[in-house]
Amino acid sequence: MRWRTPIAGLAILVGLAIYLGLIANIADFLPENLFLGTIFYLIAGLAWIPGVMFVLGWAHRDPAP
Repeated sequence: MRWRTPIAGLAILVGLAIYLGLIANIADFLPENLFLGTIFYLIAGLAWIPGVMFVLGWAHRDPAP
């Protein structure tokens, strides 16, 4: 097993837990508006994907010879 795979898995889990806590705290400050809440959660629900893709790309990168 490559050493990057478990590190990347742990980083994703910890990072998503922190991200979800941050999003939940930010959502407390939003006004009670259905449209604004929908847009916020749509953006927040997709914003984590580039970070995870970066970590997965790092995990699958071939080590230098």
